[in-house]
Amino acid sequence: MTVAKASWSVFLDGVDLTPVMNPRVIAVTITEKRSEAADQLDIVLDDRDGAVAIPPKGAVLRVAMGWMQCDNLPIGLIDKGAFKVDEVGGGGPFDTITLRGRSADFTDAFRVRRQRSYVGQTVSHVITAIASANGLKAAVAPAVASKVIPALGHAAKSDSALLRELGRRFDATATVKAGVLIFAPSGSDTTAGGATINSVALDRRDAPQRTWSCAEQQESAGVKAVWHDKASATQHSVTIGHSGSGTPKRLRKVYHNEADATQAAEAEHARMSRGKWTYDTTLSLGRPDWYPGRKLTLTGDKTELNAQKWLIEEATHTMDGSGGLTTRLRLESAGS
Repeated sequence: MTVAKASWSVFLDGVDLTPVMNPRVIAVTITEKRSEAADQLDIVLDDRDGAVAIPPKGAVLRVAMGWMQCDNLPIGLIDKGAFKVDEVGGGGPFDTITLRGRSADFTDAFRVRRQRSYVGQTVSHVITAIASANGLKAAVAPAVASKVIPALGHAAKSDSALLRELGRRFDATATVKAGVLIFAPSGSDTTAGGATINSVALDRRDAPQRTWSCAEQQESAGVKAVWHDKASATQHSVTIGHSGSGTPKRLRKVYHNEADATQAAEAEHARMSRGKWTYDTTLSLGRPDWYPGRKLTLTGDKTELNAQKWLIEEATHTMDGSGGLTTRLRLESAGS
C-alpha cells in the first residue's frame, strides 16, 4: 500500500517560491464556492525565526495542489488559480504568519457602483459587457445566452450586484476562472463552452463523518409573480409549477412587465426544487480536482440520501506541512 503524500506549488510573477515556502508550511487552504464570491487562499507559515518576508500589497500568487503519491486517486498538481494577497497577519505562541488572498480575477472594479442600464438586451450581451469592463473574457451557456432581459440596472449598481441579480433571475451562477467570466445555469451538465461536466461519486466509506439535513418545502404549490400593466393601470400575475393544490409562493416584488415576472417565477421555482437536502463531510484523502457546481452521486449511505442528485456547493481543500490533504465538502440536492 502506497503512503499518500500531497504536494503544492506557488509562483509569484513566474518565480517559483515553493522551495522557500515549503519547509515553513503549516497549512495551505483554498476555499471555493459556487456563487460569485471570490475563491480564498490562506497560507500559514512557521515564522519562529522571524525571517518570513511580508509580501507587497497586491502580490499575486498562483497556486496548485494535488497528490504526488496515493492509491486510487489522480496523481499530479491541480491548478487552483491566481490569488491577490490582500491581508497578512501573525500570531503565537509559536510565531506564525498568515497570508490571505482572494481570486485575482475579482478586481476592485467589480465592487464599484456604476450608473448604466440594459433594456431589451440578451444575457450574452450583458455578460460580455461586464466582462469587458473588467478586462475579462466571457463564456455564457447556450441555455441562457439568447434570453432577452426586458430591463436591468435602473439604479447605480456594481458589476457584482448585477451578476447576483442576473443569477437570481435565471437561477444561474456567475464565476470567474482563469480570466473568464462564466455564466451558466445552476446544476448544468455542460460548461459554458459546451463541454460535458462529468459527475463524481462518493461512497460513505470515504466520508465516515458527515452531517445531513432535509428541509420540507412545498414543491408542488409553485411560484406566483405579480406584474403591473401601466397601460391599463392593473396588476396581473403569472404562476409557474402549480399542480392545482396548495398555495403558490408569492414573490414580494411587483415586476414591470410579464416577461420579468415570468423569468423571476421560473428561477424561484427552480431554486425551490433544489437545496431541500444538504450534506456536509470531510474527505481524509482530499480531492482538489472536485470543484463547486459539479454533480455528485452518493453510494453506501441511507437510501434517501443515495437517491438525491447532488451538487457541490462549496469545497475547501487543506494541505498540511506533513503532506496530508483533506477536502471539506458542502453539498445540496440538485432537484429533479
